[in-house]
Amino acid sequence: MKMKTGFIFILYKTPPKEKIRLKKEVRELGFSDYQIYFVDNTNTGRGYAAGVNIGIKTAIAEGCELFVVANPDISLSELTFKKIIQTAKHFDVWGLAMKQDNKIYYGGTIDRWRMSGGLITKKPADRFSKVDFVSGSLMFIKIKVVDEIGYFDESYFMYYEEVDYCFRANKSGFKVGVDSGSIYRHFELSRTNAEKEKYLFKNRLKFLFKYGSGYQKLREIVRAPKTLYEEIVKRPFYLNFLSLNLSSLLNKILHFILFILLINYFKPEDYAVYTLAWTHIGLFSPLLDFGTTSYGLVNLNLNNTKRLSDLFSFRMVLSILTFMLTLIFILIFKYQKTLYLPIFLTSFVIFSNMFSGTFLIISSIEHKSYFASLISMIFQTILVSVMILFIVIYKKIHPLFWIIATFYTLYGFANYILIKRRIDSLNFIFDLRKWFLIARQSVVFLIISLLAGFYSKVDVLILNYFKGQKAVGIYSAGYRFLDALMFIVVAYNVASIPIFSDLAATGQKEKFIGKLKKDFLMVTVLGGFIAFGFYFLSPILLPFVIKGNYSSSLPVLRIIIFSLPLILLTSVALNGIYALKRAYYVIYVFLFQAGYNLLLNYFFIPKYSYYASAWISLSGELLNTLILFFFLKKAYENRFG
Repeated sequence: MKMKTGFIFILYKTPPKEKIRLKKEVRELGFSDYQIYFVDNTNTGRGYAAGVNIGIKTAIAEGCELFVVANPDISLSELTFKKIIQTAKHFDVWGLAMKQDNKIYYGGTIDRWRMSGGLITKKPADRFSKVDFVSGSLMFIKIKVVDEIGYFDESYFMYYEEVDYCFRANKSGFKVGVDSGSIYRHFELSRTNAEKEKYLFKNRLKFLFKYGSGYQKLREIVRAPKTLYEEIVKRPFYLNFLSLNLSSLLNKILHFILFILLINYFKPEDYAVYTLAWTHIGLFSPLLDFGTTSYGLVNLNLNNTKRLSDLFSFRMVLSILTFMLTLIFILIFKYQKTLYLPIFLTSFVIFSNMFSGTFLIISSIEHKSYFASLISMIFQTILVSVMILFIVIYKKIHPLFWIIATFYTLYGFANYILIKRRIDSLNFIFDLRKWFLIARQSVVFLIISLLAGFYSKVDVLILNYFKGQKAVGIYSAGYRFLDALMFIVVAYNVASIPIFSDLAATGQKEKFIGKLKKDFLMVTVLGGFIAFGFYFLSPILLPFVIKGNYSSSLPVLRIIIFSLPLILLTSVALNGIYALKRAYYVIYVFLFQAGYNLLLNYFFIPKYSYYASAWISLSGELLNTLILFFFLKKAYENRFG
């Protein structure tokens, strides 16, 4: 059988050496009359199917009658002209046995219930076997098929285009099959593509609704909850992402309910004791982590228990140092004596967080951070429930700190047991050199966390120093509503940072700018809508919650709530700066912000009390936003020119 053959390779960021390899392998197949077409989709925005169509049309124009459609990440070295052309006697569209990830696949079959395509791993009894579809990584198509059914459906963009094409070919009476006796290798470089599962899911549904019967479509709609569950479980990233955000949101809701009870059962000066204790611990919390969470996630695996032990030991030492610092600074800050015991009891949270943070690192390395999230959700639910019970029964603030110390100690012990069950050989190892190496890689983020923590808490400390606990209670009650909304910021950061990082790493400056503009508009609208909603509706709705001694918290809230859109805008700038590898810029900004908040609060709180803190916080966030976008522009110009 003599026919001119067009080899069509669809490229995407394919190295030049791979094109050279493919040319060599095609030449060695032994075809006498052939042409190679490289269709490069790297900078075009085209999908795979569109690239195939361009290649086929070009090949037809140059007289080709057989089209070999292929990915560049395959090897043809084990094939010959004779093996390939033998199959042409049996089929009009065909593929070969594909070796991928140490498995061999023999074409694919379509599930008639769900119209879902899946590859076949069981070797057929006959060498030349009919199949529902062949893998799009290497498929052979005769010109008569194209003349009859046309080209690939470009709406698929990526994945399922070959399933669709083979389905149409079978439906039109053409023979679709596989030669199980000829094998090629597929390296499947696309398996690292984070978008793969999304396209597979989307295009499977597209295929179903394009060709499925009414009953099949109805059945798929009915089983939608199960389908969604299956898709989430298949993707550890989404399962972990959802669980972490759910845990964070639940934590915010529980503690907001607790806050409502606190301000309804206690005077502002009593609520201030609770606020100041947590503020004091939060001031030193960054020392506990020291950037080790990021270090652990990036650099460690469960097979190297020695390095895990080094990290665990370093975190243990950090927790002891942090605990000691919290106690020393109780005296340095000259708190009222009524705060000594509450801060001491709350300090046990430090050790608990050390163990729970270590367990989160290990779970994340296993791609099972959802388990740590589940444990956290159970603990927070029990803790807050017990605290609410004590508030209602005893109506005293100090028993809450004994509950905090007891429950967090038990939570820390439970996390330690979970850690040992996973890594029994995890032990404390004294190694200053290893600790220094870990610290050196994370010190930038430690400085940023310390400065961010200081400038966001210094107003409460100065307010307590000049105006006392009642003013702290009133200010903190207003601020608490803003804090309750911070899960929006966290969710945005988790979702956007990987995208910014990928765009920066691959040098896609137009898409990087596009992402910045889109996010800028989105967070401005979202944050502004929430802020204005609170400003106009809070005087109507919140007096049912904020009343009595806390009535002055409402004006504070109406000022401070406008920090939300500014914090969201700041997050856009920060994500861009981090992605462009200019984290040290952030240190300059936070240093300025820490000094700004310290000086202005020191000078204006004595005269204007908590109103000064509210306006200074809002103006500080505005300055943050302006300065960070200036540095983002500078970082972008340094990176892209």
